Amino acid sequence: MELERFDEGLQHRHIVAYDPIYSQVFARVRDEVHAALAGVELVHIGSTAIVGLRGKPMIDAVAITTRPDLRAEHPAFEGLGFHRRPVWVDTDEKPYVCASVVLAGRRFNVNVHICHRGDPVHADSLAFMAMLDSRPDLRLKYEAAKDRAHAIDPVDPQVYNREKEAVIREIEALIGRR
Repeated sequence: MELERFDEGLQHRHIVAYDPIYSQVFARVRDEVHAALAGVELVHIGSTAIVGLRGKPMIDAVAITTRPDLRAEHPAFEGLGFHRRPVWVDTDEKPYVCASVVLAGRRFNVNVHICHRGDPVHADSLAFMAMLDSRPDLRLKYEAAKDRAHAIDPVDPQVYNREKEAVIREIEALIGRR
């Protein structure tokens, strides 16, 4: 599998129906990472990990590492062909890398957030996904928030994420009550 530059094209920004190929793309990337990077576990998160949920056709993952210094994983991921995007500023201690892959003649962008097991990026993502998976009403509300965010700015991930924030916080509050 060849990892290429993240494709900034608008075709990767539209909110689309769930596609079963997402799990295949993730599996290929996961297998590549697991074969090359000892001590790293890749976990599929985000909309493409939830069967039936509409969203952007981008594969999101967390890379759980045992290294104490998360940024020490950057060179290892970059050695596989991942890179950083200028538009995404990873200003905190949780580094991020990305790439794109081609499967079945289609290009898919992949985002990888590097963290430790149980870190909020990992644990909160899994809890959020479980809540959406179990609550169709929240799935619809989240999809509507994505549609509104996409209408405001389909390109800038920080604007897109900020516009979804209220619904995300509402769902996170419900997770805390479970």
